[in-house]
Amino acid sequence: MNDKNQIKAKRLMRVFQTSLVLVSAVVIFGNGCSEGGFYPNANNSQELSSTLGASCVDPDAIEVIPGAKTAALVGSTNIVQHLAACTGLESVSSLTLGVYDAKVGSVSTYGAVNSLTPPMMMAVHSIAGEICNDLVDQEIARGTRIFAGWNLNADVLPSTSAISVAASNMALSCFRDYELSNEERDIVIDSITSSVGANETQASRTAAVMLCTSMLASLNALLN
Repeated sequence: MNDKNQIKAKRLMRVFQTSLVLVSAVVIFGNGCSEGGFYPNANNSQELSSTLGASCVDPDAIEVIPGAKTAALVGSTNIVQHLAACTGLESVSSLTLGVYDAKVGSVSTYGAVNSLTPPMMMAVHSIAGEICNDLVDQEIARGTRIFAGWNLNADVLPSTSAISVAASNMALSCFRDYELSNEERDIVIDSITSSVGANETQASRTAAVMLCTSMLASLNALLN
């Protein structure tokens, strides 16, 4: 073999070796965290499984706890329907739909719990506030259900017992039959009585919207 052919053969060998290394890297690192690769499986030793398992964990993955139900939140596509349904609201106003259109970009698309952010909660609060305004209008027109016994047109704050009953009604409707504790009811009552004047204009309606919004924008009401 002359010198020219020897040089050509060496170059081909280097190309082959380089290709072999690249293919090996793809196989190893591409399958390293999958079954059949180096991800721990039933045939791996416990020590190897723990070592490799730790290195293959997705930092954004939701931890699965054996025997526990994985929580999910309502997503952006059905949040209005979800909140309206739990409160018994039959029709949503154009104002509510306008607020939804303006805020929906901040709401998680699929409702994964690790997608929860402060901007999302602010958006949910705005949407819930409009849902609650619609609910109060409906209860004024058709009779009270959540706010049983309230005069929603009154310029006077409802009694603490009436506020307590309304809070319980909201919880039963939107918290999956969760019953508020006395402490939780007291928090709702105190927040309303400290924020709404006893005889201010539309005090009853303001209290109703405040109670509804604070509970409807909570995580309990957003569980899917």
